[in-house]
Amino acid sequence: MPEGFAEYACSYSPVAIQDRKELSRERLLKLLDVLDDMSRNPDAYTERSRSFGMKGDIFLYVHPEPRLEITYEIDRTNRKLYFVQFRDRVVEVKRVFLSYSHEDQKWLERLRKFLIPLEDQGFGIWDDTKIQTGSVWLAEIRKALESAKAAVFLVTQDLLISQFIKAQEMSPLLEKAQQEGVKIIWVAVKPSTVKDSPFFKFEAANDPDHPLEMLDERQQDEVLKKIYEKVKAALAA
Repeated sequence: MPEGFAEYACSYSPVAIQDRKELSRERLLKLLDVLDDMSRNPDAYTERSRSFGMKGDIFLYVHPEPRLEITYEIDRTNRKLYFVQFRDRVVEVKRVFLSYSHEDQKWLERLRKFLIPLEDQGFGIWDDTKIQTGSVWLAEIRKALESAKAAVFLVTQDLLISQFIKAQEMSPLLEKAQQEGVKIIWVAVKPSTVKDSPFFKFEAANDPDHPLEMLDERQQDEVLKKIYEKVKAALAA
C-alpha cells in the first residue's frame, strides 16, 4: 500500500451483522477477501457492482461463485464504507410491487390478505413494510422494482400527489411496463383525479367512478379477488 494511503473505515448495519453470522464458511471466507479489497479500494469490483440511490453512492455487488450479494454504501468524503446486507444466494423471484400512500395503510392490509396465497406458490409480494431496520430503504425499493413482474397501485389523491411515489415508484414501473411488459394494475380506492393521470391508459381493477371506499364489503372483496387473479396471471406468464 502506498505510504500515506488511508484505508476506508468499515461499519455494518444490524442486518449485515446477522447475515454474516449465517453465511457458510466458504462464503464467509470469500466475503472477508472482498471486504478487504474494498477497504483498500472501494472501486475494486466495478464490473460486478451496480449503483443505486439518488447520488449513485449505494451499490450491489454480486459474486458469481460462490454466489454472494453485498449491498453497501460509499462515503468518499469521509472515506467510509457502510455494509447494509450480505446474502448467500442470488435468487430470481417474481414479485408483485405494491404501491400505496401511507395514508391508506388499511387498504394495503386488505389487499395483502388476498395476495398471501401467491407467496405459498413461490411468488414474492413486496411493499415498503418489508424494509428491515438498518437497511438503506431506497436501495431496498430499487431492488424490489428490478424484480417486479407486476405492480398494483392503490390509487387515492394522496398517492397521486406524492412526489416521492411519482419519482421513485410510479415512473420506474410505468417505464418497465412499456419496455419490459410489467403488468400494471391499479385500483380506485377513493375518489380522485386519476382520469387525468398516467394510470388511466392502463386497465383498472374497478370502476373509478365507484371506488372501493364507496362499495359495500362484499363488493370490495370481489374487486380484491379480481386483483389477485390478474396478478397471478401476470406472474405465471
